[in-house]
Amino acid sequence: MADRIAFFTFGVLKEPVGHPDVQEFVDRVENVYASAEASPGFLERSVRNVQTWEHAWGPVVTPRCGPQGLTVDNFAMAFSMWRDLESVAAFAYRGLHGEAMSKRAQWFRSGPWPTYVAWWVSEHHRPSWQEGVDRLDHLHANGPTSTAFTFARPFDQAGAPARLNPRR
Repeated sequence: MADRIAFFTFGVLKEPVGHPDVQEFVDRVENVYASAEASPGFLERSVRNVQTWEHAWGPVVTPRCGPQGLTVDNFAMAFSMWRDLESVAAFAYRGLHGEAMSKRAQWFRSGPWPTYVAWWVSEHHRPSWQEGVDRLDHLHANGPTSTAFTFARPFDQAGAPARLNPRR
């Protein structure tokens, strides 16, 4: 039975990492990760080697649904595991991450691609980076399903449509 939420985020920066127009975003990353790690319901995340861009959960690949022809320096992606969807939603929309979300139009392009995807995984499964990208592409192609869903249209562990519990 699935008992944890995998959560993969995908953003396309207006300029590559290192450009002054996105530096304010880059400067926040370390503190936002620390905030996530201290959040109730957080379990673990894929940590990136800053020299190689490789992540602990596999080689970095980009979604097919995103813009093509850009380098990895143009993308902001994160991958984490949570106890439940309510925990990751609380982190996403409050605190340091919520404050950064209010400024996302300054740093990120908008487009037809999803900016995140969630799905249930079993306790003994650690998804790979490729799995995260595949789930985001699935969400883009099919909309929210039990395979890949959003806060607005979540699914429970059994695969049935669900609602976020605001009291959790």
